[in-house]
Amino acid sequence: MDEHYVFRQYPDGPFDGDDYIPSKKLAIAVNTALAAEQPLLVTGEPGTGKTRLAESVARRLGLGEVLTFVARSDHQARDCLYSFDSLRRLHDAQVKSELASSPANYVRYEALGEAIRSPAPRVVLIDEIDKAPRDFPNDLLGVLEGRLRFPVHETGETIEGKDGARPFVIVTSNREQPLPHAFLRRCVFHHIEFPSDKELGAIVRSKYSAAQISDGLLAAALKRFREVRASDIEKRPATGELLAWVKVLLRAKVTEADVLARRLAELYPGVLLKLDEDFRRVLGATGDAESAGSAPR
Repeated sequence: MDEHYVFRQYPDGPFDGDDYIPSKKLAIAVNTALAAEQPLLVTGEPGTGKTRLAESVARRLGLGEVLTFVARSDHQARDCLYSFDSLRRLHDAQVKSELASSPANYVRYEALGEAIRSPAPRVVLIDEIDKAPRDFPNDLLGVLEGRLRFPVHETGETIEGKDGARPFVIVTSNREQPLPHAFLRRCVFHHIEFPSDKELGAIVRSKYSAAQISDGLLAAALKRFREVRASDIEKRPATGELLAWVKVLLRAKVTEADVLARRLAELYPGVLLKLDEDFRRVLGATGDAESAGSAPR
């Protein structure tokens, strides 16, 4: 390991200036990947905080803004390094612009390429890698392994990483398709489980004090939230929906007794349920779905 490649340890639990609360297991996975100088591959159902993890790591370790690349089915590994605007160069050449004489004027460095060029370590998020073509992950390894470098074919130059500035790469997957074994062997893996009630409570408490939401109301809200998630629905609400729902309950001055006794149709279900089919499954009769309370002003 490069003796100059030193990160502070990523801490678990609450942290000043960061409302993302990682579990101890997740913090261990992050620190393992940092020590191994390998990408961290993170899976988990939508809404478990895979993307926000990258922001948290950058914030807690003082590594600047996250550099993000969202994978698509038509992407190649080069696309997360740089792009070249050939159409603009052609246009400039046609109008006799001096810019057209230098290909470097049309190079745009993308997330990983920008991180490799950076004089300081950065966090790179490669989001939804499972949406990319099958050869994308393995081609990515060709860049990430060893001394980071890549060619810019249009200019003929090679970009090399700086000593002590190796980026930390977080890769997310929704497991829509399996990833190559060669790629998996060279990653640190962590699956983010949906938070427990204790963890959900801590997440809510990071936003609202005991003076704003009582323990009883919080427990009641978590109980009803869990009931909705346990229902036979297509899109289960995640932590973001929980926080939004709690915000609505507080603004509507809903009590603990209300949350426990009222039908869900009276408790602003549109914050938790996002599909018509899910409304009907959870709320039952069409009348309930149509009479679901609107959010308070």
